[in-house]
Amino acid sequence: MKNPSRPSTWLIGSGIFLILVLLIPGACKPGSENRDHLADLRITVTDPDGKRVAGATVEFYLSPEEREQGNNIVMSGETNPDGLLSVYAQEKGHYFLNIYQGNLRKEAEIQLRSKWLKDASFSIQLENGNAGTKVVKVAVVYENPIIPSTGKRFHQYFLTPGYHFLWNDPVELCRRYEAALEKASDYTIDFQIVSEHHADRFFTFLKNDPQKRLFSLEEIISLLQEKDWKTFKTVGTSYDYRSMVRHYQFDLALNRGEIDEVWVWSFPYSGMYESHMMGENAFWINSPPDDTFPSDKLLSVMGLNYERDLACALESFSHRFESTMMQVYGWWNYEQKPELSDLTTWELFSAYGLRYERYEKGAAQVGNVHYPPNGQYDYDFGNETYIESYVDEWLNYPYLQGKKKRKINRTEWGNPDGSWQLGWMTYYLGHLPHYRGINPRDGKFNDWWYYVVDYQGAMLAESAAR
Repeated sequence: MKNPSRPSTWLIGSGIFLILVLLIPGACKPGSENRDHLADLRITVTDPDGKRVAGATVEFYLSPEEREQGNNIVMSGETNPDGLLSVYAQEKGHYFLNIYQGNLRKEAEIQLRSKWLKDASFSIQLENGNAGTKVVKVAVVYENPIIPSTGKRFHQYFLTPGYHFLWNDPVELCRRYEAALEKASDYTIDFQIVSEHHADRFFTFLKNDPQKRLFSLEEIISLLQEKDWKTFKTVGTSYDYRSMVRHYQFDLALNRGEIDEVWVWSFPYSGMYESHMMGENAFWINSPPDDTFPSDKLLSVMGLNYERDLACALESFSHRFESTMMQVYGWWNYEQKPELSDLTTWELFSAYGLRYERYEKGAAQVGNVHYPPNGQYDYDFGNETYIESYVDEWLNYPYLQGKKKRKINRTEWGNPDGSWQLGWMTYYLGHLPHYRGINPRDGKFNDWWYYVVDYQGAMLAESAAR
């Protein structure tokens, strides 16, 4: 599904030349005794539609190399509510601007021609800095068969022991899941469901079965009707991924380029992992990889439980995201890193308050899947305590200055559908970088989603860009 209002490709920001003047380092308004040799410089910043942008950061550098690295800023400021930055400036020179607010960005090259210019007004139009849209072709399996004796599907008939709610329709839940992920990526990811399969056989077996005999439909119905799901809970189940992939010929479709990944919506205790990777050089994505599966292309399989809600499905994808970023940056290791500068970019992003306090008391970055910035324990998404967080800086990634923080609590992500978890999952995913370019500080793409949906392609592109 694709956002129709969004272009499919984005231009790399090109420099623009304007006649401007050098800003005085360290001050916007120098003393009146220096005004005789100063110009009143006004820069208006607009969005791609020509609307003025308030709160845009404007940074001035003396070379493109310093701008690239974010080092030695001559001066910076923010546009006012009218999209205007007004400063005093002196002397002629050649300067390099970096202007940004969220996904709106522009690199501008400016040059002063006259030393005695007293007033100057310029307008700079920002461009969309999101990464180009990546199409991800998905095959979907619904393990939600019709019960012959009732004419109803699993989700319409079974109840979880001790509860009275009906399970979710996996087809409808799949549509919501797809839409939520695309929105969180700011439509830089276009998941396209290219095939849907309503299961006629199943790949679940008991953990203690040395033969790994797969259940029939009748056996699954019987086990789901068992009191308290005793067998499921005491014996446990596993899932035969290879048989599933070969049954639907997903391995062949992958090698032909017809699909990129698989989503399986299954019943509780089907034995599936939340996410699982198969293929040569497969790695952990919240489950042990099947790195002996004979495929040189990696296949990610999402195991999604339609007994649970959208928040849980998004959590499963978020754990896959976490695991992939650990493959890119390495695992979290805060205990062995006493200085803030020791952290990888991924560790910095994931540092909720309890982790970040060793570097700055009472502050946090974004957090991880289980811990929001103010979280005190797993799944503490409804915490009302305020904490100062640098969350807004991550919307300007990779321009992290370590200066903008504000107090936030659960009201920041809210509780859509009455779920603080759903609020946090959408907020968390929405703060994961999805911008164009490469971060010069670590050599990684500014679009982290690229690694998650096409790890092999991202690593090849990263290597080629060095």
